[in-house]
Amino acid sequence: MCLPVLFMAGMSLMDTADGVFMNVAYGWAFFNPVRKVYYNLAITGLSVFICFFIGTIEVLGLLPAQLHLKGGFWTFMAGFNINTAGFVIVGLFGPPGWALS
Repeated sequence: MCLPVLFMAGMSLMDTADGVFMNVAYGWAFFNPVRKVYYNLAITGLSVFICFFIGTIEVLGLLPAQLHLKGGFWTFMAGFNINTAGFVIVGLFGPPGWALS
């Protein structure tokens, strides 16, 4: 019973933090109608880019094992740390100026 409770607590914390960040971001973006358009384009473009980036990384990480490819690039791709990339991606979605404050 401990694991479901811990999962629920973690999800509650992350959903609350997400709600706070999105409230700040939407407040900033909806203050000016032109800013809202750029905000929506930026978030959508970033989401599409990250989708293709993660998909490419996953495919290139599987190819060396399945096709027995050797070399520096393939070794790097096979050992690419997707968790660290995830932290960088989360930072990209932070509110504007969040990283500077």
